[in-house]
Amino acid sequence: MAERIGNVLYWLGCIIAALVAGIGVFVYVAEGLGRSDGLMMLIVFLVLAAVPWLIGRALRYVLSAT
Repeated sequence: MAERIGNVLYWLGCIIAALVAGIGVFVYVAEGLGRSDGLMMLIVFLVLAAVPWLIGRALRYVLSAT
């Protein structure tokens, strides 16, 4: 049962990470090209997207109990 919860939390983390990365790409394309810090904003969004993915991955590993 815990393994299933781990998988659900991992996929939830993946979905959240994809949304954050998508927002970062949207911001970069929409207004980042005209700003001097547009690429840095994209990198910040991608790093922020990695956080929920890593948390979900860690929970999947911990709850897998293998």
